[in-house]
Amino acid sequence: MSNQPSLVGTWKMKLAPSAKGPELSETLQTFFADGNFLETNNNLKVSSIGHGVWMGAGNTYVYSWQCFTFEEQGNYNGKRVIHGRIQMDGPDHYNGHGSADVIDLTGKVTKNVFAADVEGTRMQVELG
Repeated sequence: MSNQPSLVGTWKMKLAPSAKGPELSETLQTFFADGNFLETNNNLKVSSIGHGVWMGAGNTYVYSWQCFTFEEQGNYNGKRVIHGRIQMDGPDHYNGHGSADVIDLTGKVTKNVFAADVEGTRMQVELG
C-alpha cells in the first residue's frame, strides 16, 4: 500500500467567495480510479451535474469538467467548463483553485468568468 495520498473517493468541497465567484457553494465530488469525475452542487437550479476527467499523482492533481447551465426560469442557456488544480495536504484534505469558462448557445467562449479557491474534505463512513 502506498503512503502517498490518493484523490480517488468522494469529497465534500466548498468554494470560498471571491470577486469573480461571489456565491458560496458546496459540492460533492467523486474522483474515480479510471480518471473520470462527477460533481454536483447545492444550486442545481442553474446548472446540471458536472462530468469530467482528472489526472495527477502524489499530492498534486488537475481536473476539467463540464455542466449545462440554465437561466432562472429553467431554460437551457449554455455550458460551463471548469479547470482546477488540487494540492493535497493529507490523505483526507485538499486545497485548490478553479476557474470557469462559459460557452453560450452560439458557441462563444468567455474565459475566466469566475474563479475561486476551494477546500475539500474526504467523505467518511458515518455509522448510525
